[in-house]
Amino acid sequence: MNILRIRHSWPEPKNFSLKRPSGASEYVLLHFHNAVKLTFLGECHETAPGAFIIFSPHEPHIIFSAEPLLHDWIHLTGDVAAEISAYGLFPDTLYQPACNSKITDIIAHLEAEFFAKRAFSKNLSDALFIQLWVLLARELSGDVSDPVPRQMADQLRALRADMLLHPEAEWSNEQMARRLGVSVSRLYPLYRRLFSISPGKDLILMRVEKAKNMLLQGESVSRTAEAMGYANIYHFIRQFKQITGSSPGKIRG
Repeated sequence: MNILRIRHSWPEPKNFSLKRPSGASEYVLLHFHNAVKLTFLGECHETAPGAFIIFSPHEPHIIFSAEPLLHDWIHLTGDVAAEISAYGLFPDTLYQPACNSKITDIIAHLEAEFFAKRAFSKNLSDALFIQLWVLLARELSGDVSDPVPRQMADQLRALRADMLLHPEAEWSNEQMARRLGVSVSRLYPLYRRLFSISPGKDLILMRVEKAKNMLLQGESVSRTAEAMGYANIYHFIRQFKQITGSSPGKIRG
């Protein structure tokens, strides 16, 4: 599969109309940021924003946008139909996914690779297309891999990065929730959805991992427990053994 032409977030004026009575000579992938009217296979479809379609070569179609149009498009050659069919996708089929910004991000990356012509661009482009097909397949089947809104996901990742750097700090649920601007009851499901672990359990794993490194460098058990924020050394020993299967003293040697 090869890209002939590509653009992301491409603008056109209001009342834009494109008629291809004989279709294009290649596959045409289209992703619309706003609502449009699409006519193909003898039917007119009024889409919601985010509509996605891949027209087969020589498939007649008409595009009309009453409002200023913003869309992503790629002209492709190769056996596109065979490739996308492996993911349950088909040409000349209108899809209405919700992952619109992610689709545009992938197409923008494909565009950058297409024009840069850097080493291994074709390899990376093939991988990006697979990412696009998988994203669409999961979205359309209801298997959404990232149910956390992007802004919140970014905030959670930043929070977790700080926790990894300083696991010894006092990371209470109240403090974490306040930093994210959510309630404590909302914090737990958001964190678990994104990282597949509760914030409390994740923090324990971070502390144990850092404690293990300190012990291997010869630090005492009591000093390590204190450095990791444990007021009770026996609590530290119990959690350490639960996670690693060995006592801190045995790890230290």
